[in-house]
Amino acid sequence: MHRFEDDRLLTGRGRYVDDHRPDGTLTMVLLRSPVAHGRIAALDVEAARGADGVLAVLTAADLDGMGVGPMTVRSAMANSDGSPMIEPERPVLARDSVKYVGQPVVAVIAATEAEALDALEAIEIDFDEAPVVLDLEAAVAGEAPAIWPQAPENIGIDWDKGNPDHTARAFAEAAHVFELTVRHPRITIAPVETRGCVGAFDPEDGRYTLWTGSQGVVSLRGAMADYLGVEQDRVRVITEDVGGSFAVKIWPYPEQVLVLAAAKALGRPVKWISSRTEGMVSDAMGRGRIDRAGLALDADLNFTGFRIDALADVGAYWNAVNATIVTGGACRVFGHCYRIPGLHYRVRGVFTNAVPTDAYRGAGKPETVSTLERLIDVAADRLGVDRVELRRRNLVRPSDLPYATAMNETYDGGDFPAVLDRVLDDADWAGFARRRAESEAKGRRRGIGIGLHLHATGGSVAERSEVRALPDGTVLVRTGTQDSGQGHRTALAIVAAETLEIPVERIRVEQGDSDFLEKGGGTGGSNLLSIAGNTVHRTALKMIDQARQVASHLLEAAVPDVEYGFGEFRIAGTDRTIALGEVAAGWDRIPAEQRDGELGSGCMAQLDFEGLHTTFPNGAYAVEVEVDPDTGRVTVERWTGVDDLGRVINEPTARGQIHGGIAQEIGEVLLERVHYDPDSGQLLSGSLMDYCLPRADDMPFFDLAWAPTASPNALIGAKGVGEVPSIGGPGPIINAVLDALRPLGVEHLDTPMTPELVWQAIRDARG
Repeated sequence: MHRFEDDRLLTGRGRYVDDHRPDGTLTMVLLRSPVAHGRIAALDVEAARGADGVLAVLTAADLDGMGVGPMTVRSAMANSDGSPMIEPERPVLARDSVKYVGQPVVAVIAATEAEALDALEAIEIDFDEAPVVLDLEAAVAGEAPAIWPQAPENIGIDWDKGNPDHTARAFAEAAHVFELTVRHPRITIAPVETRGCVGAFDPEDGRYTLWTGSQGVVSLRGAMADYLGVEQDRVRVITEDVGGSFAVKIWPYPEQVLVLAAAKALGRPVKWISSRTEGMVSDAMGRGRIDRAGLALDADLNFTGFRIDALADVGAYWNAVNATIVTGGACRVFGHCYRIPGLHYRVRGVFTNAVPTDAYRGAGKPETVSTLERLIDVAADRLGVDRVELRRRNLVRPSDLPYATAMNETYDGGDFPAVLDRVLDDADWAGFARRRAESEAKGRRRGIGIGLHLHATGGSVAERSEVRALPDGTVLVRTGTQDSGQGHRTALAIVAAETLEIPVERIRVEQGDSDFLEKGGGTGGSNLLSIAGNTVHRTALKMIDQARQVASHLLEAAVPDVEYGFGEFRIAGTDRTIALGEVAAGWDRIPAEQRDGELGSGCMAQLDFEGLHTTFPNGAYAVEVEVDPDTGRVTVERWTGVDDLGRVINEPTARGQIHGGIAQEIGEVLLERVHYDPDSGQLLSGSLMDYCLPRADDMPFFDLAWAPTASPNALIGAKGVGEVPSIGGPGPIINAVLDALRPLGVEHLDTPMTPELVWQAIRDARG
């Protein structure tokens, strides 16, 4: 079936943040720091305050008087020795110093955007600039000044996980050890819809309302309440349609706090919409990690140890949950589909004079998985063995399941050897030599790469679902998740309809209003079905049980004698029935004392997510590329994928998720990288003229297939999909390019493998 959302969105009837403009709305613009590091020597905003149309100019001092506090992290971590990580205070507006280009310093609120921008020009500000720190290795080696005095080596956290002693012995006793440094550059996330927000304040009930794009309103409500210094019930957050996120809109941002504080101060709604260039310097970025990695093998070519000593670029401040991303998130699927008894991941989170980073599609796992897949190809090449057979020898087998890793994860299902065999057949791996010869006849180099992948979806999340039968025969489902284009409403409607045995058209899914539910973990980690889907399923079953009590009252029958099926209740062994909608309508006819007592909640149920329900979607991709040695351009010619997503609830949506993730990874591996000037800290890739996103003609046709296996942890059989292609995509693309270049003498390249980089590597290899 197609998605319910598509008709409305494709015909221009969507409602995004910029479509929302209450009467009397004012416009906010921001003065952002033009320097990357320095002390604010002078700041004069008086001329701006007197400019035409200006109603307020806010500085850090003004926010202090309004009771606005700093932006604390939402999920902190401890160092390996148990000491707290270093968390510098992050003001909403810069107070005495600035730490990155784009940091907000002054907010101007005016009647129109033009008047606000004119007033911005009247602000006078001077800086005493300080040296800039951007190089991760220099930052921790004592070769760079400290950004924060409490972090003299610019290290915010030093954390590790695994079995380090076992891993060290594996490397000491190994017959073969291969080491590689892999650099994963920063990535700009750049969803189609830029960030934005509208804030309002109602003096009668003392409540703030924030309209903003998000991946979950409940967590944002908590953050806004904390920063504003009020109770959570005084904040309402509403998210309507969202034009893409990929994690960038999950987090609380200074602009959201500012529009709320300004709305209260001015008694009128306040709106801010980011331009594309403004988003480039203010949105949280993704990736940014250097892996010093090693792989140990015994004499029989069994993997015995895998380790990474990583430096993670966290930017000038810790963002909302990045401390958990660079630590636990990055190693949750460490070793992924392979039997490796020794696993050890160490990371040091490094402060730099750049915009903060946080989760981006895959949240630390694409770096880890692609580093290992790259190492396996290095090992196979140097040992002179077949890279496919080396992988096959070391895969976790079905007979190994449930398989416990040194990272405290237990794989619940899957058949990794079967997925590998399937992708080799579908990709016509055996026929590659012929295709390579055809490319060489045209003067091109052709390469093929393969990689396996694994994701862990589910976990402990504060999620809640509500299912309510309505008198008109429809059923209302409320969820704390939030889609940003993935079609969550359709997926959850299918789950509810199947559980209730009614047509899916009778299900209405509501999301995006923090007044709906007290709990809601939001969308992230490919968790929609493993968390919200399972919870909706359980809640629908509970609603049936509660409604059965009401039906028994209306049918004048004992509860055990009332059966449910296909949207109606029936007295067993008779033809007396009552539809679910009639039961909901009859609820009001029951005396109040019975409704409040034995009948409980009637035709409505709420349940919280319980347990872990962790599932492990997995798969394999085979990628073929062509390289033009004269220009260095890499073209992806073939993409074959086999994924085990468990049960696929809605195939068009699942395929769309895979397509989108592959496109992002082709961009990440071949095109995308954030560039800062190393001396000034100025962003050099600050527009889409300078930052290269992938386009349609960068994509091949995709040959995708499913290979589902059951999961004992998935009540509805689904495992999750959203981040699977982002985790699995980079490794095989990188391996394919290097397979094409290896005959020319090129053994290693970091991403992005741009035409310039590839062309230069070929020239250098030729001497």
